[in-house]
Amino acid sequence: MRPLVVAATLLATAMPVLAQAVPAKPVVDTLTLRAHTRFLADDALEGRGTGTRGERVAAAYIASELKRLGLSGVGPDGGYLLPVPLRAARVEPSTQLVVRGTIGDSTVFRHDEHFVLNTGGAAAFRDFAGDVLFAGSPAEAAEALAGIDLRDKVVAVRGPLGAEALNLVPSWTEAGVTGVVLLVPDAGQFDLYVRSRGDTRYFVAANVQDPVWQPALPVIIAGPELTASLMSGAPEMRDRAVAVGRSVSVDVEVTERELPVANVAGLLPGRDPARRNEYVVYTAHYDHLGISVPDAAGDSIYNGFSDNAAGVAMLLAIAEALRDDPPARSVLFVFLTGEERGLLGASYLAAESPVPLESIRALINLDAGAPPAPPVSWRVALGADNPLAPVFEDVAREHGWTVQLGAASPNSDYWPFLQRGVPAAFIIPGEVWENTSPQERDALRRRWDRYHQAGDHYHPDFPFSGLQRYAEFALAVGLRVAGS
Repeated sequence: MRPLVVAATLLATAMPVLAQAVPAKPVVDTLTLRAHTRFLADDALEGRGTGTRGERVAAAYIASELKRLGLSGVGPDGGYLLPVPLRAARVEPSTQLVVRGTIGDSTVFRHDEHFVLNTGGAAAFRDFAGDVLFAGSPAEAAEALAGIDLRDKVVAVRGPLGAEALNLVPSWTEAGVTGVVLLVPDAGQFDLYVRSRGDTRYFVAANVQDPVWQPALPVIIAGPELTASLMSGAPEMRDRAVAVGRSVSVDVEVTERELPVANVAGLLPGRDPARRNEYVVYTAHYDHLGISVPDAAGDSIYNGFSDNAAGVAMLLAIAEALRDDPPARSVLFVFLTGEERGLLGASYLAAESPVPLESIRALINLDAGAPPAPPVSWRVALGADNPLAPVFEDVAREHGWTVQLGAASPNSDYWPFLQRGVPAAFIIPGEVWENTSPQERDALRRRWDRYHQAGDHYHPDFPFSGLQRYAEFALAVGLRVAGS
């Protein structure tokens, strides 16, 4: 036999062996991403608002996909749905706020027009009143208020409390503060709050220990006119909080009802019996804003293609990529309700997890939109001393990407788990995209970015290569942990 024939014969004989020795790399399919986002962002689902028919259709769709993929349920009776005890408090039009000055003058402000109730727990939706103290930014507030008698006072600060709420809300509650006013003088930012909050507030009817999104203290968001009324002529604050010379009284009227909602979850058991009871968890919320304020074109359905049909599609695509060759550790895919209303599904799941929290080796959250080109830089929010930090750095370096590790904040569903000691991280596409100049990147954003707008819906010509790259980064990090 001639040498070339011999070599060809040996190669052909070796091919099956090589294929077994070097398993094919799991691939994220863009057609899968396209199909899932197409369905979930359709008008028929009416924006997947928390507790709505559209959200229930989305949950049924996700559950059917998990069953098709052969994943196991972890809910009651082995099902895919994990019920969440959620209640809705509809803010009635009669809700109002009155500002009173020192000379007896008063001005009435209306809910949705001049202020909105922020999210809160069951006890937060109540009347409150008191003299207003301005304490600067949330970062300055604790020091600015130190030693001041806060009983029956209303505290005003600039902008959202963010992670500072972890310490501020419990201390203010104990000190006797009656309510909090978040000052938002920017009209565009306030309009975003109005559209995203809607006319209903949602809370978990359980002790989820969340002072950020479910505080017992009433919190309102003041728009430009109310902010100006409170702060006009107020003394300048230096190191100490100042009395603004005005009092407020807020009359709150809400109508409560129960909501039938659920998280959805599917489990891919690990192949190693010794490590099967350890988990890598992927999370993405499947709710969005539902039907809200119409845009200039009259569209009132907030479809949520990028936020977060894209995240759901990525999780389902990752599950499909892994199902035929599971890693050593088990992988749990969780689709969360109520993120847009205050991380509600995540807060309840962290308090009532179907798997022990101490057995979770990594939780990877996908909720940062749909980049229209493949990122080569990333930001990862995970906080200090997180054991996942070197994993992200290694995976990024091996792919020739850069990654910036940053502080955690209560802006997505990884937060409640991180607060309970779970190694959790939130992946965010960075500013540098493959073969894309900054000018081209900005043009793509102008064309496609419709965050929290009615125009955020599926387009057949949207480029899915960026979403594929996003999913592949999450998949690679999860595999590194699940297979180690």
